[in-house]
Amino acid sequence: MPVSALMIGAGEYTTGCVGTAAGAAPDKPAGVVAITFADLRRRGRVDDMVLVDAVGTRMPTVRDTMRAKIAEAYKDMDVRMTTLPRDDVAFDPMAYKEAIARMRRGDVATIFTPDDTHFDIALACIEAGLHVLCAKPLVKTLAKHRELAAAAEKHGVLCAIEYHKRFDPIYADARDRIRAKLGAFSFFQSTMTQPKAQLDTFKAWAGKSSDISYYLNSHHMDVHCWSVGDASRPERVVAFAATGAANARIEDTITLCAEWVNDDEAKSRGTATYTASWIAPKADCHTQQYFHYMGHEGEIRADQGHRGYTTSTDADGFSQLNPLYMKYTPSPSGQFAGQQGYGYRSIEEFVKAAEEINAGTATVKEVCDRDVLATVDRTARVTAMLEAGRVSLDNGGAGVRILYPEGGGAGAEPIWLALEGDGERAFVVGEGGAERKRAREGE
Repeated sequence: MPVSALMIGAGEYTTGCVGTAAGAAPDKPAGVVAITFADLRRRGRVDDMVLVDAVGTRMPTVRDTMRAKIAEAYKDMDVRMTTLPRDDVAFDPMAYKEAIARMRRGDVATIFTPDDTHFDIALACIEAGLHVLCAKPLVKTLAKHRELAAAAEKHGVLCAIEYHKRFDPIYADARDRIRAKLGAFSFFQSTMTQPKAQLDTFKAWAGKSSDISYYLNSHHMDVHCWSVGDASRPERVVAFAATGAANARIEDTITLCAEWVNDDEAKSRGTATYTASWIAPKADCHTQQYFHYMGHEGEIRADQGHRGYTTSTDADGFSQLNPLYMKYTPSPSGQFAGQQGYGYRSIEEFVKAAEEINAGTATVKEVCDRDVLATVDRTARVTAMLEAGRVSLDNGGAGVRILYPEGGGAGAEPIWLALEGDGERAFVVGEGGAERKRAREGE
């Protein structure tokens, strides 16, 4: 039986609708989520579709955008769906609750909303028995991450983060080579930048409820954690920020430096730096992104922004192309032909997993154990590093330790963070933090 799909958030990634001068990013002009669900509907995999946003008055524009960019651009693409709230509602941040009530247990929900809204929406979906795919970052704190993991386990549903780079064939191959051939972890360096226009696209939350590290560094942190698996884990983070190009309340560029410890006899150590920025100039590709991994027995480099495939036109000038992400050019018969793109495959794999769980052919644990989707039960290390970076920045660049349960083994997920310092500067955050703080004060 096909699942029905609830899409929460009607912005760029879901629908391709952006009400700014720059419009949708050139690498996702028709969005990613709605076009994928519409094609899965054409293929008999998705039934009803519901789209909800906090702003009802934008829904006529959203529907017009999807009609023009999806239904009229491709053959046999049906974008009929229920949209909430009503078109005359200026603002209703709780509209997602009415949308959730329309769904059945076992349906799927995608969440592409500002970072600080993810937890409440995801929890409501989980408690309603929906399988959840959430934009990165899942949440902003380790404690909230652990709450969602516990809720997903309690209600027997799948909860995953939409880290689509896991489905990039180059990144997936790099991960396999890292595990098989490159030895113990030594060094990882990543950079990911986007143009200043993103500050306008995301002006509702940029620098207010989240930062560029949560938005972009999270991608390569997941690639790193996914690649090394249980063979290494992050244990300390220090963060630095550049400012001045955006405005006083927003960091232009954030770099997180992390110390890792390998699970080998020597407890050898590795280092990593993750840099993210949203003040880059308009360039040959929307997102400049690359990483370098060095192990004890070899290294690997990936430049995802430059695939050796370029175009030049009178209208748009020179640009890099990456149809491996999303292919929007229709087939000769006029149909959507982007099923192999890793943006599409990330969502399709989630739907496939939900179908298997609903049919009883796989359990949630079995899906998680495949280590393909970025499931909530094994991605807390990324959230821990992101939160540690924010805590470090808010405390003048102090070190933040990531702590694990005693005797938990190499595969244990982190459970709290500790800010380094003396006297009043020393404190513990996250689940279990209050108890550890009291114990420390009693020493």
